[in-house]
Amino acid sequence: MTNKKKTFKIPDSLLKQIDECSFGGYVLFNFSANGEPQVFTKFDNQINAMALLYYINNWSQSVDQLNLEATTDLIVRKNLEIEDEEDDSDENH
Repeated sequence: MTNKKKTFKIPDSLLKQIDECSFGGYVLFNFSANGEPQVFTKFDNQINAMALLYYINNWSQSVDQLNLEATTDLIVRKNLEIEDEEDDSDENH
């Protein structure tokens, strides 16, 4: 008996359906069954490709900025909690 692991592949029929609904092209990011990043793309022309890639770049930068702000906020809150705990311990002594 062989211990073969089934691998999933996005069906071409699904990619064709995504293309039919995309009105100019698409970029699909996902992970393979092995956990490796994959990218599927199809563009109707260079203008649509450039426009979608420009949008992806702006979206990615926006998400990075939101993550940076959330991380900064978390650091500030943790530091304030530590300061409050230190103040409380100073008052109790």
